[in-house]
Amino acid sequence: MVNLRELSFLNVALVTTLVSAHNPARVVDDSVSNTGQYIVTLKDGLEVSVVERHVKWASSLRARDASPMIEMGRLWNIGSWNAYSCTMDGDTAVQITRNDVVKQVEPDSVIDLTKHITQTNTTWGLGSISHRGINYTNYVYDSRAGQDTYAYILDTGILATHEEFEDRASLGYNAVGGPFVDEVGHGTHVAGTIGGKTYGVAKKAKLISVKIFAGYRSSVSNLLQGFEWAVGNITNEDRQRKSVISISAGGEARQAVNSAIKEAYLQGILTVVAAGNANRDARDYSPASAPDAITVGSVGRSDSRSTFSNWGPLVNIFAPGENIESAWIRNNQDTRNLTGTSMSTPHISGLVLYLKSIIPYRMKTPGDSFKELQRLATDGAVRDPRGSQNLLGFNGNGEVILTKS
Repeated sequence: MVNLRELSFLNVALVTTLVSAHNPARVVDDSVSNTGQYIVTLKDGLEVSVVERHVKWASSLRARDASPMIEMGRLWNIGSWNAYSCTMDGDTAVQITRNDVVKQVEPDSVIDLTKHITQTNTTWGLGSISHRGINYTNYVYDSRAGQDTYAYILDTGILATHEEFEDRASLGYNAVGGPFVDEVGHGTHVAGTIGGKTYGVAKKAKLISVKIFAGYRSSVSNLLQGFEWAVGNITNEDRQRKSVISISAGGEARQAVNSAIKEAYLQGILTVVAAGNANRDARDYSPASAPDAITVGSVGRSDSRSTFSNWGPLVNIFAPGENIESAWIRNNQDTRNLTGTSMSTPHISGLVLYLKSIIPYRMKTPGDSFKELQRLATDGAVRDPRGSQNLLGFNGNGEVILTKS
């Protein structure tokens, strides 16, 4: 059988969707004459032998035709969810969609880091998440602050030697190949907000880098590769109740991504994702549109929704995302201020881990975590939420959390 895990492809940006002819499906004809990269999602709950037979059949399509029709890529499995990437032409894609075990075929598309850069110097984010009100600059928190918890950060890497991380950061998995270093800074900044000693919400959490970017752009297949590894590692280490997967990136809506997040949720693993920076409905983006993720929008100092922040019913909660100071990569003491839903997301990822260390009995499942965030959040604080759930992240201020039923 083709060694699927050793092959990878360049990313492409396509905008069409092909789905199985055996389901209520729509087939968009824009890509049927184009060769490109695709994500093939199989039906839920297939036996391993069925998956293997299908992959062998799909691989053989190339051998039976005069010209190269398909080249297999990566294979993923999370619980009952199975999918793979491949490069094929449009005619072959149509053949694949008609196979009995195929649920959906989607183009493998570009994902981007959701960030903006600004030079303004501020440290207001931690003040906001530990107070019900604006313009606080002190962070009130329980000293356990993420102890014995784990953040799996799917991003550009982490400068693990940075003094913010106090030897709590490690390099977990590199889905893109090449040097396992943060050449961009985005992942290091995100990690600092989750668990940095100065800038972090969960100051004692362990930070695990899952590198899915080699620059500012990547692909859905790289995201799925990193996500599968994170889910597998969490499961193998029995960390479901004390971990979170944090993704400050996104692209066009892809059901394969949303389905993978759902399967992780069913296995007890929570994913926190960025709403995106296009000032559009989050339903048009993945992983922001995943119903089983916590999707985070951004607010500024006045608690108004940031003008760039995506919105809509799928946005579950807001957190500070403008002019956020955190760790950077020029040296082990470096910092920088960034703006975007990439910055609001780690506030909530860190908050989840913070709460898991303080009230683990209320945070046993992803559903528990959703409910606890909603219960503690400041309701109605966000100005102009545009149909989003009007909740602003709050940590309980070190005392309220233990007195509420």
